[in-house]
Amino acid sequence: MMSYKTIAYTLLPFLCCAVLLQGCKKWEDSITVNDQALKENLMERIAAEPSTSKFAELVKKAGLDSVLTSSKVYTVFAPDNDAVSKLDAATQSDPAKLKAFVSNYITLQAWNSKTEDTAANYLQMLNGKYHLLHAALMGNATITSGNKPAKNGVYHVISSLLPLSDNIWETLTNDNTIPAVQKAFMLSLFRNVFDPTNAEQIGVDPNTGNPIYKPGTDSINTNLFWQRVYDLRDESKRYALFVMEDAAWQGATQTYYPYFATGGMDTTAQLASWEVLKDLAAEGNYTADNIPDTVLSRFNVKVPVEGAQIKRTITTSNGTIFIMGKVDISPKNKFQQWILQGEEYTSSTSNKRSNTYFRDRLTPAGIPFKDVLVYNHGTSGFSLGFRISNVHTMKYKAYVVAVNDWMTTNFTQRLSVDSATNTSMAYVTVTPNNYTEIYLGEFTISKYRSAMNIYLTAAGNTTATTNPLVCDYIRIEPSFN
Repeated sequence: MMSYKTIAYTLLPFLCCAVLLQGCKKWEDSITVNDQALKENLMERIAAEPSTSKFAELVKKAGLDSVLTSSKVYTVFAPDNDAVSKLDAATQSDPAKLKAFVSNYITLQAWNSKTEDTAANYLQMLNGKYHLLHAALMGNATITSGNKPAKNGVYHVISSLLPLSDNIWETLTNDNTIPAVQKAFMLSLFRNVFDPTNAEQIGVDPNTGNPIYKPGTDSINTNLFWQRVYDLRDESKRYALFVMEDAAWQGATQTYYPYFATGGMDTTAQLASWEVLKDLAAEGNYTADNIPDTVLSRFNVKVPVEGAQIKRTITTSNGTIFIMGKVDISPKNKFQQWILQGEEYTSSTSNKRSNTYFRDRLTPAGIPFKDVLVYNHGTSGFSLGFRISNVHTMKYKAYVVAVNDWMTTNFTQRLSVDSATNTSMAYVTVTPNNYTEIYLGEFTISKYRSAMNIYLTAAGNTTATTNPLVCDYIRIEPSFN
């Protein structure tokens, strides 16, 4: 009869395999497992491998041998001795640089590679950088000997060093060859913004019930571009950043000065510069070889990318910086219309909810829509208010869809700017059963507004049949004529 100890030793390799398989994200039965390999940790296996002995020495020198001897599951992409011999002396002699270098080859979980594998995975390394594992390639390095098991993971031997590049933001900050003017504007956008994540609460406001934080603990210093456009430090994604040469940047921003009249040139320049900048980045793995002639910005603006205007590119760890002779985005493509849904009004002249109806309707073609109807409210000049933001210095045209499907008589309503009593725009007639847009008129904004109120205003009487207010949506479009 087999003893308990004999049974335990017989099952041990299989139990180790089961634990390893459970922790693997990408692990397959095709890996050949031998008992001795599963008794040794990754550090022991790499040190014993003749082709990776130099990398093992660097692991120990960097103080990361304890990582590869731990119980966690890792994958190591170990460069062979020929590749390691090309590592510069400055990196080898600098503890911080050496640790960052070695960490660039280690990732959590066990990852298998197969030459016929069509799947691709961006793997996060211990230093925060990402590399693409695709079939028998890790980044641009060929896996010459792969799927080597250990009791705490797997390792692959690769034929060359993996790049340890700065990300886009680090490159923008550190590379002095990048055009200076746009770069300086981007680096000027650091602000303290409210962030209670690590704030120290010292009380509660008795009037609002909101927490009171210790001054200085409830904000972080961050860049507005990271907050509002893309965080170009993010290593898990791929971006394209377009940086214009100095003269082109200055010309582009000045094109937008007339749309940001504020009475102060510094403020106008700041707003115009932001308007240009916010569309000069796109998410995607773009290079000089694959970038199309048009990309979409974070704000769905079409950004033209003329091949002849790409002066050079800078490859980073999370994308590409394109140095551009110019990027010519027309204001017509940037300044978009507002569509204000009637039922989403933000204010009213008075509380008339008992006379307000939120309706689900169908067009004659059977297309569903929602609108708001205020009827028999008894208020002369009753209005619903709406708020729009980022209103440029220019002319606008306004339209409304107002479906009068409950009366056979006409009534009137108008659009008012800034105040419900503003009479600069005339009343327009709402006829029965008209499901198309009605032109409300035009208005001009002489100074840039960060926000502005507009009002849909009923007739100046109290008669139920002549002063209703009805709205599916209001559409306001910039006019460049």
